[in-house]
Amino acid sequence: MIGYIDYLLFRLRYWLKRGRGADPYELEIRRLYNERVGRKKIAHGEAYDVLSYQSNGKFDYELYKKIQTLGNKGKIERVFVAQENIAYLCRELEKIIPEIKFVLCHGTRNAAEQKFFQASLSKPATILGTEISDTASQFPMTIEWDFHEVKPEWRGAVDVIYSNSFDHSYDPQKLFTAWLSCLGVNGVMVLEWSRAHGLSPTILDPFNIGLDKLSAMLENFCADGKFKLLPLLTGLPSRTIEQTFVLVQRVR
Repeated sequence: MIGYIDYLLFRLRYWLKRGRGADPYELEIRRLYNERVGRKKIAHGEAYDVLSYQSNGKFDYELYKKIQTLGNKGKIERVFVAQENIAYLCRELEKIIPEIKFVLCHGTRNAAEQKFFQASLSKPATILGTEISDTASQFPMTIEWDFHEVKPEWRGAVDVIYSNSFDHSYDPQKLFTAWLSCLGVNGVMVLEWSRAHGLSPTILDPFNIGLDKLSAMLENFCADGKFKLLPLLTGLPSRTIEQTFVLVQRVR
């Protein structure tokens, strides 16, 4: 029952917001999607659902990027992650990884994650965030980058990958394959899941998944023994919508 009342309040706020009408950026996102794709199309899989960005029989990457950029700019001042949760995470990670030297945060909007890691790690580290929007240049420790792609210098070189923005993925299989390829031995990928990630896919958040199904999906990446799924971290100081850290470690 932990966080159940907070979750009900979260859903109430969600429906009240819908009743007030959409923000201007949301209206533009819907217009663009309807113009290029039509009515919302959701591909239902065994493990997860993903909103389709197929236009004229092809994946419309230009539309995806434009919509993600609009969403970024519309929510540029909002911060999802809680600093106390990142501090808690850093304490747990430092028990697993002897020395954290490189942290890569994906989908960071306004660099809150990078700043929180910088303040919470016991030793200085290189901390870098990616953001698909051109607003990336406005924030420290941030580059403009599509998080589905991998820079060559990242492969096997990252100690910690963190994201709460994986629900923005158009192809989660591609996404997690890319992120895991960046981990060095003992490195850990951390996904911050919440009840919000389990809602129905939207145009801006095309990939949504329940916690159990996310864990099962990640377990498939561990089949060859190169990675292992670590126990969930549920002792976060702030769990207003059941925030949970899901960890995958590279073991060889």
